[in-house]
Amino acid sequence: MSDNLRKLNYVIPKSFDGKYLKDFLTYQGFSQDLIKHIKQTQGLDMFHILSEGEDVTIEIIEDEKSDIEPNDKLKYEIIFEDEDMIIINKPADMPIHPSQGNHLNTLGNALAAHFSDRNFVYRPITRLDRDTSGVCLIAKNKFSASFFSMGIAKNLVKRTYLGLCKGNIYDAIKVDPKLKDLNGFENITDLQMVINSPIKRKNDSTIERIVALDGEPAVTKVFGLKYYKKYNISLCKFILLTGRTHQIRVHMKHINYPIIGDFLYNPDYSLINRQALHSSELILLHPVTKEILRFDARIPSDMKLLID
Repeated sequence: MSDNLRKLNYVIPKSFDGKYLKDFLTYQGFSQDLIKHIKQTQGLDMFHILSEGEDVTIEIIEDEKSDIEPNDKLKYEIIFEDEDMIIINKPADMPIHPSQGNHLNTLGNALAAHFSDRNFVYRPITRLDRDTSGVCLIAKNKFSASFFSMGIAKNLVKRTYLGLCKGNIYDAIKVDPKLKDLNGFENITDLQMVINSPIKRKNDSTIERIVALDGEPAVTKVFGLKYYKKYNISLCKFILLTGRTHQIRVHMKHINYPIIGDFLYNPDYSLINRQALHSSELILLHPVTKEILRFDARIPSDMKLLID
C-alpha cells in the first residue's frame, strides 16, 4: 500500500442499518471537511443508505505536502508508530513548529526527514512548549488528525504532566488536619486541587499569557506528590482538562507556585536551566481499532537529578 493512501475497511453494524453513510462516518470521527474530501476523491454517495453487514471501504489520499526542510541530525525518541500516528518523546530545547529563528531545529524538521519518502503533512496534535519535554502525538493522515482533534476538543485525550514548582505545594492544597502528623505531610500522594481560571494573551505581548476574567476557560488539576525542603520545591502532577497555551505555567504562577526555570513566568535558573515541566503520560483511543492506549515518557535527567 502506498504511504500516500490510507484505506479503512468497515463492516456496518446493526445500529447503522438504514442510516446514511455520512452519519456513520461522522460517528467514526470523520470531520465534515474530510467527508467532503472523500466524496470528491472517491466519488462516494454520502446519502447512500447502509445495510447491516455491508462492507464499506474508505480511501484517504494524501495530496498535500508540508513545506518543511528535513533535518536528520536531530535527536528524539519514537515511542510508538503505526499507520495512523507517531508518538514522540520530545527533548527539551526543541520547538514543535518552525518559526523565525527556528528553521531547522524543530520536531517538524525531524519528522520531515523521517517521512522523506512520502507526502508528509505535519499534523501535531499535542503541542508542547519548546522547553517542555515528553510525549507528543502527531497524526499521520487526515482521518487520524480529524479523530484526535475532536478527541482533544471533547477531553478524550488525557494528558498528564510532571513539574517542579517553587515552594511547598501542600501549603496551597487543602490538607486533612489528621494527615499533618505524617512526616509533616511531605510524602502524601494524590492530594489535589483544581485551578479553574480563564487565560488570555497579555496585552502588547506575542507569547505571554495571563489569568483574566475575559479569557478562555482553562482548568488544571494539580496533585501534590512530594516536597523537597532542601531546594524548597515541590514535585507535582498536572492533568489538563483544557488546552490553553502555557496553561500549567500560567496557572502555577497565578497561585504563586511557579514552575522553576521558566524563562517567561519565573526566570530563576539556580536549580535548572529550563522550565521543569515534562509531558509524562498520554492516554487515547486509537482512531481505527478503538483500543485505549497509554504511552509514557521517562522523566528527563535534569529534572530527575533534583528529585533523586
